[in-house]
Amino acid sequence: MSGARRRLRIGLVVVAIVAVLVGVELLSGSSDSGPGKPAPQLPTTVLVPPAVHLDSLRGKPAAINFWASWCEPCRREAPELERLNRSLHGSASIVGVDWTDGLDSARAFIREHHMTYPDLRDQDGVVGQRYGLIGLPTTFILDSHGTISDVLRGPQTAQTVRRALDAAG
Repeated sequence: MSGARRRLRIGLVVVAIVAVLVGVELLSGSSDSGPGKPAPQLPTTVLVPPAVHLDSLRGKPAAINFWASWCEPCRREAPELERLNRSLHGSASIVGVDWTDGLDSARAFIREHHMTYPDLRDQDGVVGQRYGLIGLPTTFILDSHGTISDVLRGPQTAQTVRRALDAAG
């Protein structure tokens, strides 16, 4: 094998190893949050009132749903979450968090899906990073003490989120 080929092969192996290590780090969630951990603070920018803080969610379970207008699975999930919200009657809370979206796109998504539950904006993605967000949509289920009890990755139905909220109850 020529020297150039050998260097190319070694370079490709090194790149593959680095890619695997980066993937493992992303999947392991380099944040300090996850089931059994206290939920990080929520964003302060409000898209759909009222403003929501972790303290205001205590006393009942809550679902914190991260979404974006460009996320096709989020579009499929949005009507399910709105349906669930209308059926909760105060037994639990849903809070949406728009993640790294343009403001106009986020507002259009909210109008299109008739979202009535509180929605906040994580413009720079810092809050999602604190939660350990690795894909959209992701719903973090909090128990009545503000501890993450479950993480639902991918689009959910009203029924799957309801079951998780009931289990966190």
